[in-house]
Amino acid sequence: MYAILLYHGVEDGARSARAMDAIDREYVLDRRRFEQHLDYLAHKPAASVRTVVSFDDGDESCYTMAAPALEERGMRGEFFVVTGWIGRPGFLTAHQLRDLHRRGHGIHSHSRSHPRLSALTAPEIEQDLAGSKADLEDLLGQPVTQLSIPGGAYDERVIEIARLVGYTSLLNSVEGYNEDGGGFLLQRFTARSYSGVSLLVGICEHPARTNARLTVKRAALKAARGVMGEGGYGKLRSAIISRR
Repeated sequence: MYAILLYHGVEDGARSARAMDAIDREYVLDRRRFEQHLDYLAHKPAASVRTVVSFDDGDESCYTMAAPALEERGMRGEFFVVTGWIGRPGFLTAHQLRDLHRRGHGIHSHSRSHPRLSALTAPEIEQDLAGSKADLEDLLGQPVTQLSIPGGAYDERVIEIARLVGYTSLLNSVEGYNEDGGGFLLQRFTARSYSGVSLLVGICEHPARTNARLTVKRAALKAARGVMGEGGYGKLRSAIISRR
């Protein structure tokens, strides 16, 4: 059993060239906090759950801060990039992606345009997912077989088409553990701006307790969505984040 940790960006107080709203910022960690996470992961008890560090979107901080911090601790990351955003202000460039790959980090797809895939037609899904895969394979000169789902929005069509165009694993945003040696659809634990090391301790050292917490959380979210509907739930979540 292992856990995939999902990050989106790191900040050090300098103004980012990337435009971000309150929801984007919820997923950006202060540099010191992120390094505390890595210090824990580098020295956690041997019996702890194995972890993989992943990043979505392709924020430039993956190159300037996250990758160097990982390497200082003998670690490597898995970076999932939106190929249509490569080279935009605040995002990774083609040169940076090639350099990360050369240094032993994984480079994978996070779609071509970051759409809500489940809202697209089947041909549109195929065009986006196959296009992103081709973009990265041309850039890196090797097969790209992992895809992170934009916004966690998918349905059976997305799964089927991802397999069809050549992906061998599909990462979602559902919290949970993965079994070694199997599974096409993989779960991840998302770190947020306020997530402390205690989040990692729970994931790595207390999996039974964490699974029990997730069961309660899923039931509560299902009930909330049932009462308010997806639209009402989304508005409430956005309002809470904006006040944070």
